[in-house]
Amino acid sequence: MKKNSSKNLWLLSITSGILLSIPFILPHCGLVSLFALVPLFAAEYIASENKVRHFWIYYYSCFLLWNVISTWWIWYATPPGAVAAIILNALQMAIIFRIFRFLKTKKNTLGAYIAFAAIWCWWEHCYQTWQVTWPWLTLGNSFAQSIKHIQWYEVTGSIAGSLWIILANILVFTTIRSASLGKQYSRWAIAALTLIIVPSTISHIRYAQLGKTIADYQETDAKEVVILQPNIDPYADKFAGKTQVQQDSILLKLANENTSDKTFLVLAPETFFNPSAIAGSIIENRPENPTLDTIMSFASSHKVNFIFGAITQKYYPKATNKPTRSAREDMVGIWWDVFNTAVFTDKNKQIDFYHKSKLVILAETIPYIGDKSVLSNLGIDLGGGFGNFGVQQSRSIFNTEENISIGTAVCYESVFGNFFREYIKAGANLMTIITNDGWWKNTAGHIQHLHYASLRAIETRRDIARSANTGISAIINKRGDIISPTQWWKECAIIGNVYPSEHITPFVRYGDLIGKNCSIVALALILVLLVSKRKNYA
Repeated sequence: MKKNSSKNLWLLSITSGILLSIPFILPHCGLVSLFALVPLFAAEYIASENKVRHFWIYYYSCFLLWNVISTWWIWYATPPGAVAAIILNALQMAIIFRIFRFLKTKKNTLGAYIAFAAIWCWWEHCYQTWQVTWPWLTLGNSFAQSIKHIQWYEVTGSIAGSLWIILANILVFTTIRSASLGKQYSRWAIAALTLIIVPSTISHIRYAQLGKTIADYQETDAKEVVILQPNIDPYADKFAGKTQVQQDSILLKLANENTSDKTFLVLAPETFFNPSAIAGSIIENRPENPTLDTIMSFASSHKVNFIFGAITQKYYPKATNKPTRSAREDMVGIWWDVFNTAVFTDKNKQIDFYHKSKLVILAETIPYIGDKSVLSNLGIDLGGGFGNFGVQQSRSIFNTEENISIGTAVCYESVFGNFFREYIKAGANLMTIITNDGWWKNTAGHIQHLHYASLRAIETRRDIARSANTGISAIINKRGDIISPTQWWKECAIIGNVYPSEHITPFVRYGDLIGKNCSIVALALILVLLVSKRKNYA
């Protein structure tokens, strides 16, 4: 291969990697994703025409660059984990592209492109259910900061956005290639413009309609929420520097200053309570603990509902067999579990628990092998449950005396659209998110995480109250608009209104049909293309 050709391939591959990253790091740039893959497709076309060897280096570098630019901030929490996540996630993307290249011949080019789209969306769908899962860079998430273009996610979910992006890239590239070869390209150009303009236009109309008729979703009176942001440094103070008593004092001061007789709910962040030798644990079988008692007394005296995050423990009746995958055994043969928990209490001092069930790999769960896995050396300790947190099999909600049912997604759970909808199917007419994004410091990580909540609000048409320990806390309305966001790294509170709703979107009702059915399309196309390829060689 000529030296100039090599430079062109690198330029095209790197350009795609940068373009894919832009929507994740810059606001209002979602439309960039609709042509971000075009340079990579061009590089692949050149490589195929010139029979370039080892082209995998170029497209793997493209995906690697996308992952590095968009998610390098994982390094702050766990350098080895960041390296593993970036390299392995890019590798999976590259494998899909390699399959596409293997299936592609001059006679079945279009079929191979469609297969690529179907395989990619199928992978994204499956990736949300595997034990090792990192769907942060789902292509449909490219529009998390450009929500006016994707109001139709309420019907399809975000993976349909991935399909939209890939198909748009294919049509744009085909238009450019046809024009460069002197072939008829107008039909491809019309198809590309139609595919880009129609969904976006429909979405803008829907966004405007919701702005005028959002009261239709306000089927109950406004409910005042107080969202607390205690701003406790997870590295210096949360698990070491400040005692739990000091942290309690910060939180209750914010709550007392902002709670009124109109307040329906007070919301505090993930892992606010962390067990220590002095504070002791919150044991769900007998929930007696100074922090819990203080918050229960506050909720009772102010006649409010209160949700906060805690590391809790649960003991099981004595048994020979291990009751859960995550359970550990004490000195006398009693099995027990540790959970990353959302704790609910109300004015009657009733208590309920929800256990985080989409766990962060290495930090909260060691996939496949368990505690003795060598992977455990790559994780971070989130306060006593490193690599061992338990989960629950289904979503549960907190029912209040006001007949409002609250779902609480804990941190990472808000990234999973198909999972998040299960709270609404369980009866939640109001959603909350509690998180601690301080692990990533002031980088794009906590901003991306905030905007993924907008996707969940659109998919479910639920108002969301979001409490983040160090920011950004906010209210997200049913259009995905972020209301009253806090500043990063500031001790503060938000007072605002949310509107519970009983509305069920098609996505909530039917789930990710696009990603799921892409499996059928992908398998069928792979079979057809393989048969066709074999005939060509025969």
